[in-house]
Amino acid sequence: MQNFEGFQRGASKLNVYDGTRIKSVSPTRLWIDAHGAKGWQEKGFFDLNNTRKSEGNLFLSFLNLRAEKQNVEIEKQVAQTQICASPTEDFKKLQKQAPYLGMPYGLPPLSAMEIDTIQTWLEGGAPGPNSEAQKELARVPVEIQKQIQVWQKFLNQTDPTHKLVSRYLYEHLFLAHLHFPESKDTFFRLVRSRTSCQEGVQEIATRRPNDDPGVQKFYYCFAKFPGTVVMKTHIPYALSPKKLERIKKLFWEESWKVRVMPTYEPGVAENPFIAFKDIPVKARYQFLLDDAQYHVSTFIKGPVCNGSMAVNSIQEQFYVFFMTPQSDNMVLSKEYVGKVESLLMLPGVFGSDVDIKETPVFYKKLIDHRENYRKARTDELKKLKPQGYALSDIWNGDGVNPNAVLTVFRHDDNAVVLKGAVGDLSKTAFVLDYPLFERLVYNLVVNFDVFGNVSHQLLTRVYMDMIRMEAEELFLMFLPPEQRLQYRREWYKGLLTQVKMTYVFPTIGSSEPTSVRFTEEGNTKKQMVEKILFFHLNEKVRGSFDTVNWKSLQVPESMQSQFRVEGLSTELRKIAAVKAEAKTPFARFFPDVAYLKVVMNSGDLKVYSLIHNKEHESVSWILAESLRMAPKEDSLTIYEGYWGPYPNMIFDVKEQDLSTFVTAVQKMKSEKDYQKLVTTFGIRRSNQGFWTHYDELTAHYRRTDPTNFGYLDLTRYELK
Repeated sequence: MQNFEGFQRGASKLNVYDGTRIKSVSPTRLWIDAHGAKGWQEKGFFDLNNTRKSEGNLFLSFLNLRAEKQNVEIEKQVAQTQICASPTEDFKKLQKQAPYLGMPYGLPPLSAMEIDTIQTWLEGGAPGPNSEAQKELARVPVEIQKQIQVWQKFLNQTDPTHKLVSRYLYEHLFLAHLHFPESKDTFFRLVRSRTSCQEGVQEIATRRPNDDPGVQKFYYCFAKFPGTVVMKTHIPYALSPKKLERIKKLFWEESWKVRVMPTYEPGVAENPFIAFKDIPVKARYQFLLDDAQYHVSTFIKGPVCNGSMAVNSIQEQFYVFFMTPQSDNMVLSKEYVGKVESLLMLPGVFGSDVDIKETPVFYKKLIDHRENYRKARTDELKKLKPQGYALSDIWNGDGVNPNAVLTVFRHDDNAVVLKGAVGDLSKTAFVLDYPLFERLVYNLVVNFDVFGNVSHQLLTRVYMDMIRMEAEELFLMFLPPEQRLQYRREWYKGLLTQVKMTYVFPTIGSSEPTSVRFTEEGNTKKQMVEKILFFHLNEKVRGSFDTVNWKSLQVPESMQSQFRVEGLSTELRKIAAVKAEAKTPFARFFPDVAYLKVVMNSGDLKVYSLIHNKEHESVSWILAESLRMAPKEDSLTIYEGYWGPYPNMIFDVKEQDLSTFVTAVQKMKSEKDYQKLVTTFGIRRSNQGFWTHYDELTAHYRRTDPTNFGYLDLTRYELK
């Protein structure tokens, strides 16, 4: 319920993230697929405010249940169940069977005054904002209105090249929370409208942004984001006059024309290499690179990355680098593009209702196409770069863009992406070229339908496996040929995994040379990362040194004076990037992500994310993940800021007590020791001051990072 319309919509028995459904279901996206109580009820939703009487009101009953049953034992597995009472069910029966289901779940109840306020509102019919309030909510500052008009005019030009570029931009920005320099916390969505933007937006609701809009004439319009911003889905994208000029330069720097306007037919719309083949490849690729963190975030924070079986296709932490456009095969050769564009077929071509019996056939088809593409890519590499890749083939951000290196962190069933090389040397690393980057976006964002059936979701997931392995392989191509297979075996351990790799991802091009020169015999992965960070990227692109976590990574002597460990970093470094071996197992006992709130002696607040990196022997399988864990390789990454939308714990520490906190962590040998740490420094759900701490974090986050701010979701907070 991100705004009043969410309350009006009510509740539903539908589990959106059901990965086992045989048939796809109708989408139920707030603000898009229906409007008003009647519209949502036609889609199977029921009213939470089912009666104005206090007794029997479903919404109020859940609030009162929590207030009355504060000491009841919380069910630890409720996150894995889908429970949603409806007005037709006997709430009293539910109350007896599951008294722990009061709201807010497992947290301190609302005060009597707060419940009374809500009760009065419900008894009055739960009115929404009045006309004046609605006007204020819809109000857009004049200076932003002017910019929006300029952008809408640009996007709705009717000549073929502009129409095609606008379609390309829309398909990449439909998930964005667009914002302008004049306001850091006012956001907009880019939508397709049946009516002109001046008449008022009537959004065309399609399952995917590349589906046929169903009308011959439509408009790209900006719709003000009407809801409360939550971190888990907040993907900001900055617009400005400078950005518009950049886009114009990128897409029209060289002369080109549209030979045939692409249709929305399967096989065309779902394959961006066919749909947008008339747009210069360099322009498309550079558009992705300019805001790489945003584009990676669209699948990291999009609907596809929800649930452990969706996110377990990636490592706990890995760096992402990019091929420079000047070295990308598709940029360099139009003939090569023509050879491979059809080989880059994506699962979305099979639709949202993939016949379960046909799934193995489609899977084999995807593998065959992908293997033929890998062979073609290797042949092209031999032709264009017979000496192999060099350090200069890695994109350097053009000397100014910090999107040139990213770090992805997985937190069990969700993930985040940061600029820079954050955390110590990652186990694996990606190098993305244009075909890899664009396939990531289209497989996981544009073509993905969260309301699709099990086979659609399965094919999307296994194709992500293919992309991951290709991206890792491209990184390995920079290393000496004789060491590539060794690293691959380290990343994919286990007999069954090795057998799978042999058949699904056989080595291709493993003997191709590299032009990168390594001065030491061992650990060329480490050397390669250090060469990129310290000799290829300048400080503006690389960002600040990670003085808390970098331990395996060695800063060159010439830069040692810049690597200053001081202040709170001195203490935090003692527990960061420490392998959870027998003598130092403490990392194993931490949750996926916790926030460390340090109250400084000055009264200021510093907040750090404590990220538990859970290592795996392999991430090549969907099921039985627990059997492939490598807990002795676990570690903590500690980084200032808010880097987890679902915190599992909040630690509250005064500056003078930080060393005591760190020492207690170092001494941890068991789960019992961790619970002692929580008792001393943690804020449990049952803490009567819980909401004060949460509000303090919220205010600090909003104040220190207003553009990226979004409310934290407490559904994963520790129940112990």
